[in-house]
Order: sequence, then C-alpha cells, then structure tokens
Amino acid sequence: MPPSNLSPLQSLVVRRTCRCLQLGQQSATTNRRFLSTTASIRNGAPVAAFGSSELLRRRHKAGKEYMTPAEVAKAERAKTLRSMKYSAFGIALCAVAMFGAIVLYPDPQKQERRAALNAQEAAAVADKLLVEQKTSPKSSVVRLDAPPSIGGSISDNLAGNQVDQVPTGTSTIPTIPRLIYLPSTPAPSNPASANEPNGTESKVEYQLVGLGIRTVSILSIQVYVVGLYIAVADIAKLQERLVHSVADPVATTLVPGEKTKLRELLLDADRGEEIWNSIIKDGGIRTAFRITPTRNTDFMHLRDGFVRGITARSASFSSTPALVSSDPSSNFQDESFGLALNDFKAVFGGTARRKLPRGEQLYLTRDATGGLSVYSEDKEGGRVNMGHVADERVSRLLWLGYLAGKNVSSEEARKSVVDGCVEFVERPVGTVATQVV
Repeated sequence: MPPSNLSPLQSLVVRRTCRCLQLGQQSATTNRRFLSTTASIRNGAPVAAFGSSELLRRRHKAGKEYMTPAEVAKAERAKTLRSMKYSAFGIALCAVAMFGAIVLYPDPQKQERRAALNAQEAAAVADKLLVEQKTSPKSSVVRLDAPPSIGGSISDNLAGNQVDQVPTGTSTIPTIPRLIYLPSTPAPSNPASANEPNGTESKVEYQLVGLGIRTVSILSIQVYVVGLYIAVADIAKLQERLVHSVADPVATTLVPGEKTKLRELLLDADRGEEIWNSIIKDGGIRTAFRITPTRNTDFMHLRDGFVRGITARSASFSSTPALVSSDPSSNFQDESFGLALNDFKAVFGGTARRKLPRGEQLYLTRDATGGLSVYSEDKEGGRVNMGHVADERVSRLLWLGYLAGKNVSSEEARKSVVDGCVEFVERPVGTVATQVV
C-alpha cells in the first residue's frame, strides 16, 4: 500500500508499479507450476462434485436439520425394516442352498439299497414266470404247487455250508445273521448268571423275516439296523394266518394274484394294522427284534424312542371306541397298562450297562403268550437278561410300531418284512419250517 503523504499523481504511479510487480510474480509462479507434478494449491474449500460422498453427506446433514423428530423416527424405522428384509432374503437363500445340496448330493448307500431292491424285484419277476409256466395253456385250472425256491431268499435251506449272513445295505453294520438262537424262557434278571455265551437253558432257533435301517431327520441319519426274526417252529402258524387273511380257509398256499393282494393289504395303513394286530395278539407266534446300533448310544435314549412309539400307538387305538368296546384287550387307558409301561421303563433304567456301543446287540423277544423279554449282547457273545414285562399289550404296540400303521419306525424294514411274508406263502403251509430244520 503507498504511503499517505504522496501526491495524487505519485500515488497513482506507485499503485500502478506495485500492481505490475505482483502480476509478474504470480505469472512466474504459474509458469513454474506447469513443470511441477504436484497438485495445484487451492486456498479455498474444495467444491463437492455431483454425486460425491461429500455432497451426499452435506445434503443428508442439511436434510436432517430441517426434519421433525417424527420424520427422523420414521426414516430410522424404514431403514431398520429394509435391513430386516435383506437379512430375511439372505436366510431364505441359505436355506434353499442347503436343501438343494442335501437333495442333489448323491448318497452311495441309497444307491446300493436301490440296487438290492431292483435285484429282489427281478427275482420276483422270475418267480412269476416260473408260476406261469406251471399253468396249463389249454385249461383254466391253475396249479397250486409251490414254485421252486429262489437263491438267496430268506426261506432257503440253510443246511451245509451256505452263507448265513444277510447284507444290510450299510457299511457300518454290513451283515446280520440269518439264524439266531435265543433262550426259550427268560433267564434270571442279573448279569452274573446270564452273562454266558452258551448257557444251560434251552435255545430256540429263530429265522430272519426282514430287516431295515432306522433313520431320523431329513438328513437320514442312521441310528440302528433292525431285523425281525420268527421262531422256526412257528413259521407254519404265520403262513396259515397270512394265507387265510386273503384266501379260503382250506387254502394252503397263494397264487400270484393273491400274493399281490396280500402285499397290498400288509402295506395298507389300516388293513395292515388290523391283520398284524390279530396275528400278534392271538397267533401264539414267538418273534424277536434284533437291534444293532450304527453309532454309540445308550439304553435310555432307545427306551425314550420305544416309549414314544408305544404311547402314540395306544392313543391311536383309544381314538377308536368301537374297537375298544368289542375287544377289552385293546383298552390302553386303564391302570394296569400304565403299570406295565412303568415296568417296561424300569427294564432299561435299572440295568447296570447304561451304554450300548456300536456293533453290540439289543434283543426284544415276544413269547407265545405275549410276554416281552429284553436282552443285551456284547461283541464277545456275552448276553445279559435285562428284564421281563408280562402284559402283552406293551409288546404288541411295540411290534406294531415297526410293522403297520401310517408312521412306522423304519419303512424299509416294514417293506422287507412284507417281502419275507410273501416268500413264506409261496410254499404250502409247513414246508418252509421242514426245509429249514
């Protein structure tokens, strides 16, 4: 700035000279910055570009300053709902992806079981062709002779060196025996006297009817392998009851059409339950379930599953008043049945062996009067009698939980048992037991 004591002309000259000097200095600085690689110096605040985060931040801040508390709360709620929708959409996508992986992932064990079922169906077709060959083409009379046995069926002659192991379809427990031997009468209920592999009590021979794998949840987690056995001496009784359920009382075997009808009846939820309930209750047939866990478990866990099945089946029977009124033994609401169910729980709760490792066996046997006996057997063959329940209603409901009804413990086991029963009725009554013995 020029001094104040100068004349107007001098002041004008001085201001003009200073202005030229300042412009020269700025031009020199500008020319020098053309050769520089650094950013240009800005004295003012940066200008927010269109769409930049700075511009959006300023607008949002300015908008909230002019919003009322109600509008702010409404905006926050909308933001929260939007986040919840995104989260729900993500959860749904994850669930769909998991379900697709479970469904589309190939299960080699199911493929093996499917191949085994295809082999059984092929054998059934071959059996049908053999029966048709025995039918005279010039006559409408059908021969009722039993067809020859199919190799590998459960009713084959087991004498000699034939294989006595049946594949199960799982690699954990690959096979189970075709024949087992169980005590004819319940042994004393203590481990010390019943822990001998070959006790002094008489043994009864049991033959396999059918088997399956018990699975749980949508992942089809395998729990145990279960097989139904029947006393060889009682096979004729089972044959007779099955044949008379679809044929005349004088019939001793079934023709192909009647066998198909029997299969359909046994697989039907209502009719199958009626047939099996009558056979189990009044047939006087000795049967047994052999349970082999595919993973380590305990008796309490198995007991809870058995009790749930018995309770559900008793509720189903109690919901049919006509059945209860016509058959007093089908009443499952009285005090005696509750006491019998408590005895069944005590059989598993009072044992000294709480654990049932993988590969060991649990036997549930039903005698001719309906009494239930429970045995456990280790891998060395040591067998322990865990207890006995005399009320036949407990074992009958437990058996029906595997054989009949809308919901069974193992659908695979039920179908296998039905296939075994159909094989029994292919021969005249009494011939299967004769061949086995």
